[in-house]
Amino acid sequence: MNVSRLLAGEAAPQRVLVSEKEMPTLQQHLCHRCGKVWWPRRPSKPARCPGCKSPYWDRPRRPRVTSATLKEGANDHTLTNTLRRAVTQALRDRNGLRNDDKDRSLSKALSVLKEMKAAGRTWQEMGERMEQEFGTRLDKDQLKALIR
Repeated sequence: MNVSRLLAGEAAPQRVLVSEKEMPTLQQHLCHRCGKVWWPRRPSKPARCPGCKSPYWDRPRRPRVTSATLKEGANDHTLTNTLRRAVTQALRDRNGLRNDDKDRSLSKALSVLKEMKAAGRTWQEMGERMEQEFGTRLDKDQLKALIR
């Protein structure tokens, strides 16, 4: 028997007509990671990009800021001079040099840092001692630049 005759004899499934408002429209999607453009199979938001399989396909990448990118902008000489000026100014009081008998000069601070580096102290310990004795707070990169 012919297949078309079998299909003609059976009742056709009823189709439900939907208005345009109820029927969602599909739009192309663009992956911000790999640049792939695709049409989705369903009207819901895709979970992953079909190209790179990233779940963050709809978000642009954020630039990664590292200490290496910060160091590229300034050379060692400029960084060292800037830090020396900052430390010298921090070691001074508002009215000039402090009147106490402790030596708070930049040369003393550098010698203390070099002694601590030779003794194998951590950067955190060096920073704490600079803050205690000299009244200035420095981070790891600044301490490294001063020791050079």
